Amino acid sequence: MHEPGRTRFRFWRFRRRRVRTVAILPTLLTLANGVCGFLALLEISKGHFDRAGYLILVAMVFDALDGKVARLTRTATNFGAQMDSLCDLITFGVAPGFLVYAINYDSDPAKMLLPERVLLVVCVFYAMCALLRLARFNVETTPDDASHLSFSGLPSPAAAGTIASAVIPWNAFPDWPLIEAAANLVARGLPFVAFLLGILMVSRIRYAHLVNQLFRGYRPFVRLVELAIVVLLVVIFHEIAIFLAFAGYALTGPLLWARWRLFPKSVPAPVQAADPPQDTSFF
Repeated sequence: MHEPGRTRFRFWRFRRRRVRTVAILPTLLTLANGVCGFLALLEISKGHFDRAGYLILVAMVFDALDGKVARLTRTATNFGAQMDSLCDLITFGVAPGFLVYAINYDSDPAKMLLPERVLLVVCVFYAMCALLRLARFNVETTPDDASHLSFSGLPSPAAAGTIASAVIPWNAFPDWPLIEAAANLVARGLPFVAFLLGILMVSRIRYAHLVNQLFRGYRPFVRLVELAIVVLLVVIFHEIAIFLAFAGYALTGPLLWARWRLFPKSVPAPVQAADPPQDTSFF
C-alpha cells in the first residue's frame, strides 16, 4: 500500500510539464507578430486605420519567417506552434475584426451602412472563424515541410491581409477623386467582405502556399525576372497592388473549387500535404 503523501507527490510530478528551453530566433519573430497586432489595435482605437493596416501586413512578414526559420534550424516545437496561433489570433483575428467595426461605426445610425448590431455580429463572426481556423490548423498540421505546401481553407493571414490592404488606399489618393471614391466604397463594404472571408477560412477549399511554391527548389531564370517585375510594380503601386493581390488570392480558392466541381477533368489535383485523397467538400 502506497503512502498518500508519496502518491500525491508522484502524481504531481507526472502531471507537471515545464518549458525549459525555447528557440530564441523563432520565438522573437513570433513575439514581433503579436506586438504588431497589439500596436494595430492601438492605432485603430486612435482612428489611424491605414497605420493599422500596415502593421498587420508587417506582422504577416514575421509570421511567414518564424515557421520557416524554425523548420530550417530544426527548432520547431509544440510550444512555438501554440504561441504562433495565439499571436495570430490577435493580429489576424481580433485586429481585422475590430478594424472593420471601427471603420463602419458611426455615432449617427443614419450614416451607417448596416445596423450596429449586425455590424457587431459580422465582426465577431470573422474573429471566431479565425479562431476556428487556427485551432484546426494546429490539430491537422505537422511541423514538417510536406504539411506546408497547401492550406485547407483560406489562411487567416491572407484573410487579414485582404482587410488590412483594403483600408490603405482610403485616404492615400486625395488628388484622385475617382480612386478615392472607389477606395471608400471598398472600405465601407468590408463587413460583407469579412463575412465571406470568415466562411472561406473555415471551409475545406484548398489554397496553395505561395511562399513555399515560389521559393522551393529550382525555377527557370525567367521566373526570377517575372518575380522581380511583380515586386517592383507592387512597391510602386503598393496602395492598390497589395489589395488586388490579396483579393485575387482569396478568390482563387472558390473559383478553382467551382471549376473542379463543374469540370472535374480540366483541373489538376492540388498539391497534397497528406496521404488521404482530396476532400472536395466545402466544409
